[in-house]
Amino acid sequence: VVKSGEIEIIPERFDKTYFHWIDNLRDWCISRQIWVGHQIPVWYKGDAIYSGINPPAEEGWSQDPDNLDTWFSSGLWTFSTLGWPASTAKRGEPNKTKDLEIYHPTSVLETMFDILFFWVARMIMMSTYALGEIPFEKVYLHARVLDKDGEKMSKSKPETMIDPLDVCKKFGTDAVRLSLLIGVAPGSDVRMSTEKIEGFRNFANKLWNIARFIESQKSIKFIKSVKAKTLSDKWILSRLNETIKIVTENIEKFNFSYAGEVLRDFTWGELADWYLEIAKIEGDKDVILNYILETILKLWHPFMPFVTETIWANTKHGTRNMGHDMLMVSGWPSVIARRPKADAAIQFELLRDIITGIRSLRADYKIDPVKKLKVVISAGSKEKLLEENQKVIIGLARLEDCKILPTQGRDPASRREKIAESVGFVVGEVEVFVDLSGVVDLGKEKARLKSEIENLEKYLNGLEMKFGNESFVKNAPKEVVEKEKAKMIETKEKLEKLSNQLKSI
Repeated sequence: VVKSGEIEIIPERFDKTYFHWIDNLRDWCISRQIWVGHQIPVWYKGDAIYSGINPPAEEGWSQDPDNLDTWFSSGLWTFSTLGWPASTAKRGEPNKTKDLEIYHPTSVLETMFDILFFWVARMIMMSTYALGEIPFEKVYLHARVLDKDGEKMSKSKPETMIDPLDVCKKFGTDAVRLSLLIGVAPGSDVRMSTEKIEGFRNFANKLWNIARFIESQKSIKFIKSVKAKTLSDKWILSRLNETIKIVTENIEKFNFSYAGEVLRDFTWGELADWYLEIAKIEGDKDVILNYILETILKLWHPFMPFVTETIWANTKHGTRNMGHDMLMVSGWPSVIARRPKADAAIQFELLRDIITGIRSLRADYKIDPVKKLKVVISAGSKEKLLEENQKVIIGLARLEDCKILPTQGRDPASRREKIAESVGFVVGEVEVFVDLSGVVDLGKEKARLKSEIENLEKYLNGLEMKFGNESFVKNAPKEVVEKEKAKMIETKEKLEKLSNQLKSI
């Protein structure tokens, strides 16, 4: 049934492990001397042996003291819980119990890869033998949980253990769920630590704060349609559309980690860090914001059921979706039929790169974030686009002024003369000049950069000579070689960054 595809094992690479066991079956001793379990249904009287559900009526018979192997008993699980063997009918035959008819086979079995043979294979064998049908359609093998040092958690080693009840109480159950889903591949090992869980608690708080901000906007009772008014609107709706598509496809394919990562990047990186900040500048975003909140709550619900359900209940419009009071039974979001144009995303990326470039210059030159700067942008064919979004650039880059000039008929050298004490960078066809007069002494900055570059070049030369020495590479301990190699990569990256800074002045 695995070979024919009736049962799918996820991830697929475990098919090989499964067939290694199945193709090399040996006799199985099913008796165990354990305290708990099904006592073997066999009775003895002298040399006579009797097997059955009920003991013999005559006196003098004694039941076998052994129990059935745990895996034998649990191998019956998918159907023994549904009325079997009261009905031993096979597929299509009469007298099958109602529960067996409705609930067997199940859709998905979720377990860990180390009991693929001990349990999964036994259930498949038992069900196909006793009922003539598969027990389940898919087998999802989750990761093995290790401690932060890579050691398997064990009750005999309390120092390796994290008590789920303790961390659920401290950080929230949703944070614990996310720590076992995001960044975790099926059939692998995952290292768990309280620090990791705490990080996801912070994300849950972020989602809560996003919802509070959106709810503070003008209340919307019903959202009949969502219309983009600005470039940022078109961009966020385009990104939301793509996020719905990717998350839905990957949940259906059991790629839970990737689905969660994409959703987290959208929620924190694009919605919170960019669109919400733009919403504060542009205003009049209540319809779109409410639509986005409703959608991401639905997308996050399988990952974070408790936080999302609570936010849904607290919203002013949590009951409007199909008349349902609970998020859990609301409809899953679908991709918008009329997708926002793809060029909106490209145009917004230009804005984002300009703002990020100005922020990077602040960091490079250690300029106080509160200090407002002046910027001149040589826009080229993007003049109209940048003028329409000038307020956004000024607000997010913390500017005092932002002049947008067309490129045509102007020589870059003459522009630089007009803003002599400036640092520039290029984004596509757009040139950005940040006026640093009175903010940074560019003469001293040039001298400092040149000196630092010279020192780094000497240091890099020494490292390269070391690696040019065969004796060092062959005889030095591996960890020393790797450490020196890391230093060389880091130095090259720093040199490139400083050289670019120098060129930009």
